[in-house]
Amino acid sequence: MRRFFITSDALSEDTVLIAGEMWHYLSHVLRLKVGEKIEMLTEDNMLYVVELISFEEKCIKGRIISAQEYTDDTKIEIKLYQGLPKGDKLDLIIQKCTELGIKAITPVEMPRSIAKIGDKGEKKLARWQKIALEASQQSKRLQVPQINNPLSWKRFLEEIKDEEGLNLLLWEDESTVGLKNVLNQYPNAGKINIIIGPEGGLSADEAEELKKMGIMSVSLGKRILRTETAGVAATAMILYHYDDLG
Repeated sequence: MRRFFITSDALSEDTVLIAGEMWHYLSHVLRLKVGEKIEMLTEDNMLYVVELISFEEKCIKGRIISAQEYTDDTKIEIKLYQGLPKGDKLDLIIQKCTELGIKAITPVEMPRSIAKIGDKGEKKLARWQKIALEASQQSKRLQVPQINNPLSWKRFLEEIKDEEGLNLLLWEDESTVGLKNVLNQYPNAGKINIIIGPEGGLSADEAEELKKMGIMSVSLGKRILRTETAGVAATAMILYHYDDLG
């Protein structure tokens, strides 16, 4: 059964009215028919099973068959602070980390970022949020991860120092501390924030600045991963370690 997110104002008693872009997607892309059932989630933590009962001009009407409350879909909350990469690499990072179960992603314009935030931040953010929404629906997640506005390096430093949870810097020059060793030391970690540099990585001075703030530098192993691979790999490793995957 396919799963979609919808705002609660589309519901009226036992009826759901589907319009706009979702109407087009269900009727013209998926070509769903009367009698088919879908799952719909609302922002107030409700999961509905809906039977499609009529296809009208610009609107689909559905009948609510069942409803139940739901909670978070992951055991551990992972947030990614991703050094702003060039091109469309962030699209891939958001899509794959969403499928795995990440809680939030914040792009950061780091000193070595080739890409810059520029004056198209709002347009890019809307695209990133749409990618997260579509990936959440495809992977049948119960929640859409939060995609935040990009931060400058200075603003990032101010935010990360107040972030709750276990703060980890995935740094290619770390040679003594592995991710697995750190996770073993924190069997009950509820929140983990991972920091990944852009294509050029982080300099030794930048890494040292973060470590002085109490952020632990860790390695993912012998191989050096690309920036678009590291976040996906780390998210999968962390969720697997805490029995959320596999």
